[in-house]
Order: sequence, then C-alpha cells, then structure tokens
Amino acid sequence: MPAPFAHLHLHTEYSLLDGACRIADLATRAAELEIPALAITDHGVMYGAIDFYKACEKAGVKPILGCEVYVAARSRHDREPQDRTSTHLTLLAENPQGYRNLLRLVSQAHLEGFYYKPRVDFELLNDCREGLIGMSACLQGAVAQAILEQGEQAAEREAARLRELFGAGNFYLELMDHRLPQQPRVNTAVRELSERLRIPVVATNDAHYLNREDAEAHDILLCIQTQANLSDPTRMRFGSEEFYLKSSSEMAALFPDCPEALANTLEVADRCTVKLQLGKLMLPHFEVPAGYDLGGYLRHLCEEQLPVRYGTPVPREAIERLDYELQIIEQTNYSGYFLIVADFVQEAKRRGMLLGPGRGSATGSIVSYLLGIIDVDPLRYNLIFERLLNPERVSPPDIDMDFPDDRRKEILEYVTEKYGREQVAQVGTFNTLGARAAIRDVGRVLGVPLELVDRVAKLIPGVKTTIAQALEQVPDLQALARENPQVARVLDLARRLEGVARHASVHAAAVVISDRPLTEYVPLRGDKDGVVCTQYAMDPVVDVGLVKMDFLGLKTLTVISRTLESIQRNHRVAIDLDHLPLDDHKTYELLSRGDTVAVFQLESEGMRALLRDLQPAKFEHIIAAVALYRPGPMQHAPTFCAGRHGATVEYLDPRLRPILEETYGVILYQEQVMQIAQVMADFPMTQAEVIMRAMGKKDAEKMARLKPQFIEGCVAGGLERSIAEELFHRMETFSNYGFNKSHAAGYGLIAYWTAYLKANYPAEFLAAHLSTVMDRSEEVAVAVADARRLGLRVLPPSINRSEATFDVFEGQITFGLGAIKNFGVQSAEAIVAERGANGPFQGIGDFCRRLPADKVTKAGVRLLVEAGAFDEFGERNALLTVCEQAASAGQRHQLDQAVGRISLFGPIEEEPSDQALAEPTLPSVPPLSEQEKLQMERQVLGLYVSAHPLEKNEDVIRRHTTARLEDLPEFPHRAPVAVAGLVQESRRHVTKNGALMMYATLVRVAS
Repeated sequence: MPAPFAHLHLHTEYSLLDGACRIADLATRAAELEIPALAITDHGVMYGAIDFYKACEKAGVKPILGCEVYVAARSRHDREPQDRTSTHLTLLAENPQGYRNLLRLVSQAHLEGFYYKPRVDFELLNDCREGLIGMSACLQGAVAQAILEQGEQAAEREAARLRELFGAGNFYLELMDHRLPQQPRVNTAVRELSERLRIPVVATNDAHYLNREDAEAHDILLCIQTQANLSDPTRMRFGSEEFYLKSSSEMAALFPDCPEALANTLEVADRCTVKLQLGKLMLPHFEVPAGYDLGGYLRHLCEEQLPVRYGTPVPREAIERLDYELQIIEQTNYSGYFLIVADFVQEAKRRGMLLGPGRGSATGSIVSYLLGIIDVDPLRYNLIFERLLNPERVSPPDIDMDFPDDRRKEILEYVTEKYGREQVAQVGTFNTLGARAAIRDVGRVLGVPLELVDRVAKLIPGVKTTIAQALEQVPDLQALARENPQVARVLDLARRLEGVARHASVHAAAVVISDRPLTEYVPLRGDKDGVVCTQYAMDPVVDVGLVKMDFLGLKTLTVISRTLESIQRNHRVAIDLDHLPLDDHKTYELLSRGDTVAVFQLESEGMRALLRDLQPAKFEHIIAAVALYRPGPMQHAPTFCAGRHGATVEYLDPRLRPILEETYGVILYQEQVMQIAQVMADFPMTQAEVIMRAMGKKDAEKMARLKPQFIEGCVAGGLERSIAEELFHRMETFSNYGFNKSHAAGYGLIAYWTAYLKANYPAEFLAAHLSTVMDRSEEVAVAVADARRLGLRVLPPSINRSEATFDVFEGQITFGLGAIKNFGVQSAEAIVAERGANGPFQGIGDFCRRLPADKVTKAGVRLLVEAGAFDEFGERNALLTVCEQAASAGQRHQLDQAVGRISLFGPIEEEPSDQALAEPTLPSVPPLSEQEKLQMERQVLGLYVSAHPLEKNEDVIRRHTTARLEDLPEFPHRAPVAVAGLVQESRRHVTKNGALMMYATLVRVAS
C-alpha cells in the first residue's frame, strides 16, 4: 500500500473560471481517497477558505489554508506594460500568525498591488513571512521560469532568494508531473537545485478538477473564461488531462525514485496547525457614557423612551416585555449590537433621512422599537421577539435597515468614519453558473446552434432547478437528450460545471464592522468603483465572528421623501408619517379598487385582483395581503377573503381561535406556528421558534426529535392524538410558504404610506415615482397612463416649465427634462440651474447662447425640440429647421464672450449687438402633422405625452377588449384574450414547414 500523501497545491471553484472543484465535492472525494490533509491554494484569492475549512473538518480531512499568489516583476506599485507579467508562488499558513499574515498579504495584493492581477512583491512578502511556508509553485513560478528562460544559474539565484526570504526549512521546491513537455527538464533541474542548496522538495499536482473525466468540462470552463470556442486552436488550454485530484498511489507512481518528495507533503501538513475559532462574535467597541456598561446604557435608553412610545403610566405588558428582551440580549452579549444599530439609525434621522419603519424579524423587538430602529409597535400587532434572537439557537441577530436609495452611501460613510476605514467594509458575494447559464455557455463553446441551445435551456423549469432534476421532471428534455447526442453532451458537460462560482461582486446591502482591522479576520479586495469588500461571502463572514448588517437602499423611501417635500411646497402641509392615521377612508377605498400602480408591494395585477377580492378595511388586512400574495399562500387567498366577508371559520380546537382569528383560520405567519406550539403543546417560546425554523428548513433530524414532543404536549393539554397529528401536518404544510409577520408588518406600513399619499396627493406621489423610474420608459408609460386614468394631466417637456425630474405645476405633472431619451440628467440640471439664475428663456436662440455646448450639445438641442420643449416659441418643424443654426450661433457667442472680441484695429463693441442677440427667424415650412408630432414624442420620450393616436377610439377599444397588454403576464398560459394596441413593427416569417407567420409588436393603448 502506498504511503499517504497530502495535496498541497489545489485550485477550487474560487479560482474563478479556472478551478472546477466544488468545495463540498472536493472534501468528500479527498475522504474517499483517504487523503489525510488538503490545502486550498486558489490564484491570488482566499474566497473559499472558510467553506473549505468547514467542509474538510466535516469530512475528516485536515484543512490547510493557503494561496497561490502572483509576485510582481518589480514593485507591486509599478504599473507599466512590463509589469503585466508576474510569477506564481505557493503560500501555506503554518500557524495562526501565518494565517493572519496571509490575510493581510492577499488583501494588500488586491488593494495596493492590483494591475491585471492582485500582486505581492518581496517587500510585502518580507513583512508578512512569519508563520508562512513557501513553495515554488507551477511552471509559472519564478524558479521554473528561470530554468526555462534564463538557465540554471538564474534559477539558483531565485531559489536561494526565496529560501532566504522564508528561512531555512520554510521553503520547498515543488515537483509536478502532468505529462507536459517542459516538466521533465524543470524537475531534473529542481532536484539538482534541491541537493545543491539543501532546499527540500515536495510533490504536488496542481489539481484544478476532481476526476480525470472532468478534464473536458474544465477545458470548457477555460473557454468560458476566455470567451473562446473549443474549436479555436490558439485558445488557452492546459495541455493534458492530469490536473485532477490524484490518489496517493497515483502520486507515488509519478515519483517512484523520489519518495522524500511525497513524505515531505505529510511533514508540511503536520506543520500546518491553523485551528479557526468560528462563531465567536467580535463586536466593535461602542463608547458609552461614564458610569454605564453596555447593558446598563441600553436599558437606560429604552426606559427613557417607554413613556414616549407608550404614554404614562406605561402599560405593564410593555415593561415586562422590555425586561424579558433585555435579559436575553444581555445573556447573549448583544447589547453592543443594538447600540451600534441605534447609533447609525439616529444619525440618519438627525440628517433628515426617512427610514423604513421595520424590516425582517427586528420588527418584533420592543427594544428596537424604543431605540427608534423600527417604528412598528410589536405589542400592538402581536409580533414575537424570538424570531430575532433566541437563546436556544444562538446566532447573531440580523437587523436590516432600509434607507432612501439616493442616500445609502451617506450613512455608510458615517459608519466608516466612526469605526475606522480599516474596520468597515462591504461584503462580497459570488454569482454561480446556474443550470440555464451553464447550458448556454457550454453550447456556445461547443458551437452548438443557438436555436437548439435556447430550446434546451428553456426546458429547465425554474431558476433553482438543477439539470439532474430537470432530466427527471421534464419528459421533453429526456427525449431530446436521448435522440440528440449533441444535446446529451451539452447537458453532461453543463451538469459538471453547474453551481461553480463564476464571478465575484459586492453584496447589495451587507456591511461588516470589526473591533480591529478587518484584515485580522478576513481578506479584502477592491472593486472597479473603489469599494472595499470582504473576499469572504456573507456566511463565512458571520462564521469568523464579524458583525454583519444590511444597509438596503429602498427606492420607495426616496419616492416618499420627494412626495412629502412636494406636498409641503405645493400645499403648505407637513405630513408626519409617525402619526399618520391608519384608518384613512380614501386610502382603503383606493386599495379596495385595486388602484395600486406604484404602491409599494401592492402594484402587480395579481395583487390588485387580491385587493379587490379582499376589500381591505384595516391595517391588519394590508399586513396579510403582503404575506398572502406569494406562490404558496395564494392557494389560501379564497378562504381568507371568504372569512373576511363573513364566511364561517372552523378551528380544530377553540384555543386556536385567538391565534388564527385575524387570518380567518389560515396559518399564514411563522409567528402563528410558534404561538400554536406554545399554546397547544406547552412549548416555551424559545423552543417554539426552533420547531418553526426546523419546519421551514425541512430539517428532518430536528423534526424527528420535536414531533413526538409536540404531539405528546398537545395530548397532555387535552387534545385528541388524531387532531394533534392533523394540526402538526397543517403546520408542516404551512412551512412551505410561511411568512415572517414582523417583516409583513414593516413592509405593510410602507405600503400604507404610499397608498395614503397616492389617495390624497396623487399628482405629487406619481411625479415622485416617475422621477425614480424615468430611465425606464416602460415604467414611465405605465405611471403616466395611471395618472391620466386618475384625471391628472401630464404636460409635455417645456424648457421654461419642466424641472430636471418630474414635478407638479399647478396641480398637473410636468415631464422631467432628464427623462428625454439620450439627453441626460446633468444636461437637464444645467438647464434648470441657468433658468433659476438668469430667468426664463426667451427663445431657442437665447437658450443656445446661455447654455454652453459642454452642458447641452447640438444633438441635445435637437432632442429638446423633438420632445416639444420649445413648442411655446413656434411651430416644431420650423424650430427643427433652425435648431442647428441656433446652436452654432450660440457656440460662437460663447466663444466670443470667453476670448474677448478683438479686431486687428482694436476692440470692437464690448456689448453684443441687438442683431447678435436676435432670435433666429423661423422659416415658413409645412407644419408637422399631429401624427408626426406624436411619433416624434414616442421616439424621444418613450411614450405619447401630449395626446395618444387611439384616444378617439377609446370607447370602441373598451367594448371589444378583455385585457390590457400590461396585464398579459397575469393570465394563465393559452388563456384567450382580446387586446388592442398600435402595431409598432411587423415582419413575415416562413416556418420550417413552409407556413406563413407574422410577428407584430403592439404598443399599449394607454401609453
């Protein structure tokens, strides 16, 4: 039996589009091969280190953390053409100090040394060498490159330099044999160097995929990375099928005359003793006033707000709930967490930001309510704290905050300044190759016809369905794979690559704050926009103990803020959302009509239909609607609505009535499952949360343990066993779709706010909404149509009336100049600023003289004319005829003003002549027809604004249609409908059978 062997050079899927080893599969395969230790050495990154560590520990394989770094030819700060070339160097963390140094080194390679690749240099290596073992890497390593390109003397200098850098016994020369033509020469020279310089050798295999048969899939992966086709003879390729995870016997067969190279792998593995302490929270320091500790100060702040939130005397229920929550928070050491969140929330409010009233399970916490983190009273809506923090399931509380999307960066900067730039970063994330994407990529690389690839990809049902699942579930896909070898090959190769990490990006919301420089815990990188983020994704970031918080940018909050400003300006009314009545009659009328275009969470056609059926009359109905309108619970919507309108509701036991009465007998919320477990089976609320979560995650092991306990608890409480079994079954069924009521309540309140504003101030609300979607003409068209349906006029762009964004003028919505296609918000803002500074424009000539060409180009002037923005100064066709002349004259005028008007014989008049300031004479040309104007508007605005070509036929259209074009996605497949619209374009098509078809694009009547 061959001696054991440890793989010390290996690339996982996190060597993006280069490594094909999925980490979970890798650990399992290593255990099967009885490999005692395994190193992760991805190219220039440590993305997968924590997942790798955990997977290996679970599989009983010793994990070794490392990286194959890129070493700059000169300094990591040099960025000239010759610096594009770098060599490779393998680094392994020998001890905790080495791991921290590796984190720092890899971070600096990205933040300081990135030039095509993240690069280190000898200065950085020298600073971070303690606790690291260095190895000479592959054929791209400095020693191998010197052997191949400069000779053995140069190679000896490189090897000696690296030995000196790491210290005797801390640097190894790698021997590899992948049956590549250069390797025998390199290996011979390396062994000679080893003897001459007394540098030990170590056998490695540079594994990039798991099994030999994965070589073709890996070749495809390289083609995906380089955008090459498999048929391209010049494409990047590895040159053999030997880069897989080999067994000890296979490695022994490669180096029969060098057993020490294999034995040294175990020596290195034994030396690497990094044990990570995962799960221990490391909160940043939060400064509390003298005389307080964290828990005492948290209690002080909460008790101070009790009478503010609940009045005097404070209800006993509130006092008891606060004591209970504070006890758990202090017991789990999260007092500082709540204080940190409260601090940046209060800072945001001090800056006048409108924050979301609650999001996720934090809405169930009275501590969060008293600190101002949320603005939904958890007692009023019977929300449960254990959804946020449960001492029986110790995991960090997860408080997510919604900020206006245009001000999110502002609060991020505050947190960064408060805790230090080295201690705050955004969190990285990874896009993976889904089933459909893998099929399309593999098909392209293999040169399979696009139509066939598209057909195969579309047979994958749903985004989360794997190829293996699709082959089981979809008979058409099975048949296609059976009948077409090309399809079978695509599916096989795509299946091997499915789920592999493809691209690193920045999480949309997650931010981490550390008690010390982040590089002591995680590696960092920068993105193209200069954002610093963790190389670890969200779960590994939490695993290493960092505080993760979600700072979400919510467009709706921006809409609400702008609406409130507009109402204040136009109506002299200041609306306080914190004291907005939740029983506004006009709001519930609007909701009951389903008139909810642009209303947060309630705007889809399906939701509007649900609202019309439900006829909501109180805030709890809105909370329920938010939770109901999802694929699972929608099946219970008829039961819910029937109960709402008086149908008899039956309960399995009278004790369920107080829990399920608000949802008319339907188990809709996760909190209801917890209450059922508490009331019916006498579970403490902490354990009730555990059973709810186990159901939601379909955790069979926990369910097997908890079900008998639940049943026996119900029976002990007087419930018949058969009914207890039925109740448990209903709870399990619910778990497929159960919703967090705390989240529904928070988002339900935003929904109410937007519905209230639309019902009472529709012009201001829709103008604000339009301003946030004005770069998406389809959404603009829908909102404009909705405004017209409400009886509001939407005025076309005007150079003297319009703002940069949509606004309200004398009760009418004015089209924003920034919404003109290809014009640009900056140009629009420049126009508004000039008009504000120097008064209305007197004509197209005056406009062109006052706006520099770098603000509004000649093409921009023409777009304004085509949009109708100059219509007040003359007929549009005449204006189009002179717009280029006016723009050129304006540019000449600006140039004269800039350089001074100097003549050969001395200065000419200092003031321009009346003639120079005169408006261009509009020529007598045939005016544009109404149809031509409308078509021009549609082209530059994306919709008809001043009128609609089919307005005269509106009654006829209404009588003969059964649906609007925008409602079609809500109809079942193949449902018969009658729609109307303008045919924008059409084309004939002859099918393979010779039949004649026509494709037509319809434009919405309403747009």
